[in-house]
Amino acid sequence: MKIKKYFFPNMIINQMNEQFKLEIATTKNNQILMEQMKAARQNVEQFLIEINQRFSPFAYDSLVSRFQRGDKTPLQESSDFAMIYNSTVLAEQMTEGIYTPYFAGKYDPNTLVQAWALEQAFNKYVTPLLENSDIEGIWLSNDKQIKVATKPESDFKWAIDINDSTKEEPLTTYYLQNGVIAMSENDFESVHMNLSDIKQTIVIGQNIVEASVWAEVGLLTTISKFVGFVEAYDLSGLVIDKEEMPLTFSNGAIETNEKKIS
Repeated sequence: MKIKKYFFPNMIINQMNEQFKLEIATTKNNQILMEQMKAARQNVEQFLIEINQRFSPFAYDSLVSRFQRGDKTPLQESSDFAMIYNSTVLAEQMTEGIYTPYFAGKYDPNTLVQAWALEQAFNKYVTPLLENSDIEGIWLSNDKQIKVATKPESDFKWAIDINDSTKEEPLTTYYLQNGVIAMSENDFESVHMNLSDIKQTIVIGQNIVEASVWAEVGLLTTISKFVGFVEAYDLSGLVIDKEEMPLTFSNGAIETNEKKIS
């Protein structure tokens, strides 16, 4: 059996105060592929620029800024804004108010917008790369969220290392063909995050918006409370507490691990 050799060219996009990475898994590395990647990168970057202009709380005329000032017309004039708003309301209800789209008393759905923007950019501009017969896998990520996909007939899997900012070695590695991973890490310096005994949360799923909300919730509550959400919503992933003890969960089932992460 011949072992395939893969190349992993990637390109960086700096937008929305995040570093996005576009990457492909290919058995060939030629100029045609790079031109296709370059076009996808340009499309993704332009899309993120437009989303940032429309949703940034720092842009005076953005939909979010207008809404913060009491203008409700963004809900009627923008189906995207209405969807984001409804999603934040639902997320707040599902998490019993632990997740909130408000910051300093103002509506600021930044976490959800970044996740939604990544998913939209992936579906619109990255997924078409799989139409090239030489591309088997695609990847788009930012600092906290990763979305990957693989050709249906391919046996290729992405190896995704999960890192701890205080350690050199990866905490664990996930192997995914299709799906999303959302990550969050607690510095325990913020007042609201001091209420949590969770150091790091990793959530795996198919919807990057949902996974990102749950990853954020992990930093805002206790492990015992978070376990209740895991079981209620069939979550998969990993949490690590202050004492470096990992707790893995898959489709709502809890798997304890007594071995401390060194």
